[in-house]
Amino acid sequence: MGRPVLLPLCVLICTPASWALLCSWCKSSGPCQVEECAPGQDLCRTTVMHVWGDELEVVERGCAHAEKTNRTMSYRLGPQIISLTETVCRSNLCNRPRPGQARTFAMGRYLECISCTSSDLSCERGREQSLQCRLPREQCIEVVTHNSLEDTESSTDEHHTRGCGFLPGCPGPTGFHNNHSFHYLRCCNSTKCNRGPVIELQNLPPNGVQCYSCEGNGTHGCSSSESSLVSCRGPMDQCLQATGTKGPGNANFTLRGCSTASWCQDSHMADTFSLTHLSVSCCKGTGCNHPASDVHYRSGGAPRPGPVPLSLASTLLVTIRLWGGVLLWT
Repeated sequence: MGRPVLLPLCVLICTPASWALLCSWCKSSGPCQVEECAPGQDLCRTTVMHVWGDELEVVERGCAHAEKTNRTMSYRLGPQIISLTETVCRSNLCNRPRPGQARTFAMGRYLECISCTSSDLSCERGREQSLQCRLPREQCIEVVTHNSLEDTESSTDEHHTRGCGFLPGCPGPTGFHNNHSFHYLRCCNSTKCNRGPVIELQNLPPNGVQCYSCEGNGTHGCSSSESSLVSCRGPMDQCLQATGTKGPGNANFTLRGCSTASWCQDSHMADTFSLTHLSVSCCKGTGCNHPASDVHYRSGGAPRPGPVPLSLASTLLVTIRLWGGVLLWT
């Protein structure tokens, strides 16, 4: 009578509660390896960049955050068209390369959008061109990324991109800002609806909310003395606090600032700031993300202006931050 009881007990005790997902990991060159995904990274991804005109294609594979979805984006860079595609899947090694399987790119002609980029200053100088979207679900998009807190104090990274895309957060607008960063996405669904002056944070009206702002860790960058209130602008009327790990050695990293409700999802912060082991919380009300506060619930000074020309490699890296992954070239 005792033996039938022992087997279920052994199954419960001896079997691990969960298994880490295994994904193929590879950059633009070299063989792929097997990567064990970190907690919260429950998807495998394949990111493909294609440069029309130079007929250049680069592919990256790896793990992805559980909230990530399939997405596309394309824009003009001078005479070239840059196409970005990312797909995700949920089973072990589902993103592994499949020899002999050639990739195909959509060649449809759907919505017509304005396209330009800061890498050649065409957005800032009003040199707009049109771009025909290749997929029926794509919309006209405008993406703004800005980060003035890099490895060197003098480094400033600012970028505007307009084109076609199928991105999370659309129709939006959706975004995040603090004293160091500004990330913004808006989408629309009519012909050339993304035209007009480029979006600058200082041109968005204050919304009456103030949130604490910082980027770093508890001893450098996000200590109580280094966290200060910033006036929230535009639709970014919630206070956000995110903690996770970043870079070599999985160093602790904290972010505070103003956000839209959509940025209270882990995926936006994970993608944009390359964070893992992430926890994100949002609250409503001035100063509610104070460093001393303990926010458990969720709810749905401006960076310096002045665009700088970027190389093609930098353009791809900056643009990809808002919608997923770290693209190659690094």
